[in-house]
Amino acid sequence: MSKDPSLNRSYLCRLMSVSRSGFYSSRKSSEARQERDRMACKIIKHYHERSRKKAGIITLDLLMRRDGHVINHKKIARIKREYGFETKIRRRNPYRAIPLKSGEHVEIPNLLKRDFYPPLPDQVYSTDMTYLYYGNCDKAFLSATKDLATNEIVSYKLMKTPTVSAFACEFKELLSKIPIEKRTDLMIHSDQGFQYTNEEFRAVLRLAGVTQSMSRRGNCLDNAPIESFFGHFKDLLEIKKCRSYEEVEKVVSSTIKYYNEERPQKGLNKKPPAEYRGLLLSGFF
Repeated sequence: MSKDPSLNRSYLCRLMSVSRSGFYSSRKSSEARQERDRMACKIIKHYHERSRKKAGIITLDLLMRRDGHVINHKKIARIKREYGFETKIRRRNPYRAIPLKSGEHVEIPNLLKRDFYPPLPDQVYSTDMTYLYYGNCDKAFLSATKDLATNEIVSYKLMKTPTVSAFACEFKELLSKIPIEKRTDLMIHSDQGFQYTNEEFRAVLRLAGVTQSMSRRGNCLDNAPIESFFGHFKDLLEIKKCRSYEEVEKVVSSTIKYYNEERPQKGLNKKPPAEYRGLLLSGFF
């Protein structure tokens, strides 16, 4: 066979029953597609790194659309796979700790009954505590409270040791931000942890006129919204390299700020929680 490239192409075109014009058209199309992929790769890489390599396909799509970059979710998945943009995901902890018991157990009914979608902010809060491991197997405790209308974290407290007084102080501060006339419309739902059944904590809610609701024993799905938040939060959080409690405080603070103010959610009309709250209060929806 001749070494002339054009003859080689002619021969191959005849062999494959393809016209020369069709060959060159296909080649141009392939080159154009590769260039589009390179441009999409740059955009996806930027948002992948901006999300600390924690955003999945849906979140990446939402983040890019907010800035005017529209890329099909299937293409995002393909480029992530081809270019090795791995998303760090959490592993389920099979040894989830059981809350300590303190004093006489109090039975409080489940008034929420999994009605997780109130129409307006400050009507239903879901709260719980989780464990954060950092450094050389050190442990911190995070209490967080989520507004079910907006998914916003309206309050959180990081502790070295969980005490009832710390939880009571957290909720005193939280409730002080809500107008007195609106507090009686608020329900706070939790599991049956020692901190929520203790009289000191219950008195804070009672004096504010807030309704208290609790999950049934052994029914974690009764408090699913805050459980879901902790899962996503731990995906975003990067504290394993933290060597001190003070470092953990800074990372937790910045991550909650990112979650509330920057991370869009599909269920919130593709808005971050804080922005969605403002729209609800303005009557936009």
